[in-house]
This record gives sequence, structure tokens and C-alpha cells, in this order.
Amino acid sequence: MKFAIIAAGEGSRLMQEGVGTPKPLVRVQGLPLIERLVRIFTHQGASEIVVIVNELYPQTRRFLDALRTELSVPLRVVVKNTLSSMHSFWELSPFLSDEKFCLTTVDTVFREEEFARYIQAFQSGNVDGMMAVTDYVDDEKPLYVATDDTLAITGFHDTPDEACRFVSGGMYCLTPKSIRVLQCCVEQGMARMRNFQRRLVSDGLRLQAYPFSKILDVDHASDIAKADEFLSSQPVMGKVVNSVLGVARDGEYSPNREKKDAAIINLVADRVRKAGFDVTVCGEREFTSQSLSADFIFNMARDKRTLQRMRELEQAGIQIVNSPEGIANCAREVMTRKLLAAGVSHPETVIVSTHECYEGDVLPCWVKRGDSHAMVAGDVVYAETVEHVNRVLSDFCSRGIPTAVINRHLKGDVVKFYGVRGTDFFCWFYPDVARHSKFGHEMANGKAKEYGFSQKELKEMATLAATVLDVPIYGGDCIVAADGTISIIDFNDWPSFAYCCEEAARHIADYIVNGIKRANEYGY
Repeated sequence: MKFAIIAAGEGSRLMQEGVGTPKPLVRVQGLPLIERLVRIFTHQGASEIVVIVNELYPQTRRFLDALRTELSVPLRVVVKNTLSSMHSFWELSPFLSDEKFCLTTVDTVFREEEFARYIQAFQSGNVDGMMAVTDYVDDEKPLYVATDDTLAITGFHDTPDEACRFVSGGMYCLTPKSIRVLQCCVEQGMARMRNFQRRLVSDGLRLQAYPFSKILDVDHASDIAKADEFLSSQPVMGKVVNSVLGVARDGEYSPNREKKDAAIINLVADRVRKAGFDVTVCGEREFTSQSLSADFIFNMARDKRTLQRMRELEQAGIQIVNSPEGIANCAREVMTRKLLAAGVSHPETVIVSTHECYEGDVLPCWVKRGDSHAMVAGDVVYAETVEHVNRVLSDFCSRGIPTAVINRHLKGDVVKFYGVRGTDFFCWFYPDVARHSKFGHEMANGKAKEYGFSQKELKEMATLAATVLDVPIYGGDCIVAADGTISIIDFNDWPSFAYCCEEAARHIADYIVNGIKRANEYGY
């Protein structure tokens, strides 16, 4: 990836305010502005750095010639006076037409760690341009950036409207496709970068906004002190979310579902990336063994060690979806107790110790391990006699499972459902055992007779359960009786969504992106 710097301006306002040094050589944090940018770009693995400087200030060219000898990256310098930043860009464009590039003005000041995440997000994304934006406004004539809910850019405006939460930060990550648009702008006599950006939108290029906590321009003498203070200060914890981590479910917690579970989390990760965020996906073992972290985490984790690590991160202020507490709430015994306490319709149930002999009359029934989700077929067993129940309990006990949940078997249609709380996404269907079942237990109820029931009631019941258990991304199973009565028999944190993977991924990603926006905007 190439990097380019526009440093051809005259710096007239600085000169008028008594700063005799050419703007590119003004020092911030002890480094000339242009050197700071060159070194940051080198850290980001630049294949080449291209700079345009003003011929009125030969000392800038001499400085770059000396700096070139210290660099491991090719540094190309163009010396020319231009009418505007857009024309400076045009002079640089012949050297930027063969690969992705990042263009910035020389007086742009930002935190390097945010910039690194910005570059990584652009390199891993699939957009025509990614524009650095900020909600910090300190410019006489800011360019307001309008975005939709996914941070896709819909317009650039001289005055703000409801869609304008950000202003342009003066940094542009672009593909060579943008050069053709630039050529049209020059041929038509345009003379401002903001008009070029508007033309990118009107020509249908896909542009994404990437929020920075703050970006400063050094236009006035007072801005130098502001920039020093800004770079000396520490970023506000919980204020800026750029790095995002997805934690995939390990195979032992994904029986007969590994590929489907991987598909949904990777689709979500791709969509969050397209919203402009740096997203990495890892497995549970990698997450714990390497003590990984990020500004925001979404996950399908199940292992107790993983959840403990996530609790520690959550206590440190990192937002996690689904939360480790919510995931733990979906373990069978805890889930059952919470749903019953909340009045969620549920089969007649008893919770027993696997060390004791069962003498109850909840028969026929389903005997389910109480400490976790079902990981093997034997973790959920259909039983018609007390003797069979006790054999299952003995097996559980020998495997170190301390409790069991015994649900009365209900006759009726098995209905599976998926949802994302707080959105309008809710999906239900009759499962095909060959495609939608972990272990084939649904066969006990036979082929669905498709009894009539209230879909509104099912969604309300599922939403209540998701709220009680604190799992905004959820799925479950229910039984619909012949009279339309609905009873939830299982509830899961983040299922595979195999029946509607693409649609679910879109809504889950929207939920996550909105959560990131709230964290950026309000700090939570």
C-alpha cells in the first residue's frame, strides 16, 4: 500500500501569526509534521511514500532528501506549486494508480494507534474508499460527512444535517478507481477536495467512514500547542472503539455444527469490517492462551475458562456481546430456573441431583444435563420409565455431571426460532431433522402437523426469555400444541442460524455496530 502527503500549501496563516518555519517543518512532539507522517507511514508497511512540496520553500525539499537516507521505504518528492489540494493530488496521481493508497495533508495530527487500525480496516475491507472522520470540530469551514447506520458515506455537506455526525479528518484511503473520478474533476475545472469527494459519491463509489476520537489541523500558531497537548494526553478509556474481536465457538461445544457455527461468525465479522472496523476472529483456545483482547468483543464462546477471561475484560470496561453472564445463564439448570421464575411458558419440570434416585412421576420426559448445553447425544435423553431415568442419571453422575433437568415430554409440533433482541429480526421454522438438528431428538414428535399459533406471542415470549437470560443474540426450540399453546423447551446463546444465515448475519452485525457507536458516543 502506498502513502501520499500533500505539503504544497503556503502556510500563509502561520506566517501571518509569526511562525517563520514552513508548515511541513513545524515541530509537534519534537518532530517536524512531515517527518512524523513519513515515520508513521513507514511503520504501517508503506511500499512507497510520495510527497508534493511547494517550490517556494526549498528547505522542505532539502529536509526530505536528508530524511530519505534514513528510510527503508522509497520516498518520492514532487516539487510544484498548485492551485489547491485537489490539484496537488492530481500531480501525485500518476504514482498512485497501481495499488491502494492513503492520502493526507501534511498538517493532519492524529494518534498513531488509531491510524494503524484505520489502515488495517481499509486493507481488509472491500470498499472503494475509507475516509477518516471525527466528531471533534475545530475548523473554520468543516466538511460534514453524512452516513447511514452502517457508516457508509451518503454525502459531503458544507452545513450539517441529521445524517451528519462527523466531519472530514483530511485523510483518505482510496483505490486506483478514484483516480478516474479525479481526472473528471480536473477536466471539469473543479478546484476543491470536497468537490472531488462529492463526485466519488455521485459516481457510485462505495465509501466508508472510519471514526477517530480526534483529528487536528495545524493552521494557526495556537494549533501547535493544541497538537502537543493532544498527543501527550492518553486516550479516554471506553471512548473509542476501533479494534473488534470475534471469538468463535470451539468444536467440542459445536457438535455437528462446526461449519455452520463458523459460517455465521465469519459472516458477521465481514459485515462489521465493512462498517469500517478492524475485526479479528479467533478460537476460544487462542483467546485464552494468548490473553487476546480488543475494544469490543462479540462471541459464541462456551468454555468456562473463556467465560472467566471475558468476565475479567468486562470488568475492565470492555463491552461483550453476548455477555459472559448471559452465556452462563443458558446452561440448562440456570436457564430453567430463570425462565420458570419469569413466568415463561415451560414444560412441567423437576431439577434433581444425579447422585439420588429419581422417584417422580414426570413421565414420559426428557432428561437433560444441568450444568451445560448438550455436547453429545447422551446429554439429552428421552425416557418413558423411572428405571430409564435413573440409568441416565447414573450415567450423568459417572461423567461428573452433578444435576439434571427433567422436562415432561410435550406432544405437538417442534418449532425452532432465531432472533436478535432490539431489532425486527425474528425467524421461525419447522426443523428438517436432516438439516436442522444436532442429534435428531426432534423425531420423537414426528412430522409437524403445522398447528396454528400466534407468531406475535412466540416472538414476545422469546424476547422475554432473551431479556431474562441477557442474550440479545439467541435461538431456541418450542412445542406448539394442537390448541396453539406454546411452550419453550430450549434456549441458546448465539445458535448457528443455519436456516437464515445471511439475513441473521446482517441483523447481528447491525446490532454490534450500533453497540460500538454507543460506546464511541457515550462511553458504554
